[in-house]
Amino acid sequence: MPGSPQSLIDGEIAGLKRFGYTPFGDAAPDWDGMWDLLRGDFATLQRTHVPTYAQMSPWPQEGARIYMRRRLLADRLFEECQELYRRLHGDGISTERVEAYALGRDAYEEAVLDFGKAREMLEDVFARTVDRVPAGPA
Repeated sequence: MPGSPQSLIDGEIAGLKRFGYTPFGDAAPDWDGMWDLLRGDFATLQRTHVPTYAQMSPWPQEGARIYMRRRLLADRLFEECQELYRRLHGDGISTERVEAYALGRDAYEEAVLDFGKAREMLEDVFARTVDRVPAGPA
C-alpha cells in the first residue's frame, strides 16, 4: 500500500538532506559548509583529495558556487512542488491542480538536470585546475 502524500514528501526530503538541503531561510548561503557536504561527489581514484572551498582558487570557487546555486534553486523548486502536491491532495483533485503540479514538477526536474550539468562543468574546471600535475624538472 503506498504511503501518504506527506510520507512520500518526507522520504524525498530525507534524500535531499544528505546533499545539504535545508528549508529556505533569509541567511546568506554557507558556501564552505555546503561545499563540505557536496565535495565528496568529486572524489575519484585519481582525485583522492578534493579541496575545501577555502583551498580553491577563484576559478574553481566560482564553479563550485554555480554548482551550489543550482542545487539551491532545485531545493526551492522542490519546496514549491511540495506545496502544489499538498494542495492537490488537501483541496481535492482537479484538472487545474493536476496541471499546476505537473508544471511545478517539470520545473523541479529541469532544475535537477541543470544541477547535473553544473556538476559536469565543475568536473571540467577541476580537470583544468585541481588535477593539474606540476611540471617536473626538464
